[in-house]
Amino acid sequence: MHKIDIYYSKVCGLCTEAINYFHKRGITFTAIAIEYDSAIDEFVDSPHTRDMYDRCGEKVEFVPQIFIGDRHIGGWRKMEPLIASGEINQLLPEGG
Repeated sequence: MHKIDIYYSKVCGLCTEAINYFHKRGITFTAIAIEYDSAIDEFVDSPHTRDMYDRCGEKVEFVPQIFIGDRHIGGWRKMEPLIASGEINQLLPEGG
């Protein structure tokens, strides 16, 4: 079974979409909070933020950053076509 991690911020509506998608499908995932500082318009430096950057391979400017196993999906807008085409079902655990 593929481990699913979602890096998200509480102020992100698209993060909520991604999280709700997995909840509705009954799929277990790990939600990893990334704090956003609107005063400086960037994510707050933290171990979770640095881990997200490392896994993405670069400093990213948006969330959610979704990992299904080794597959990186950079944002909800990248995940929507995978859902529409059914390709997402090949990445998710059986029964998901």
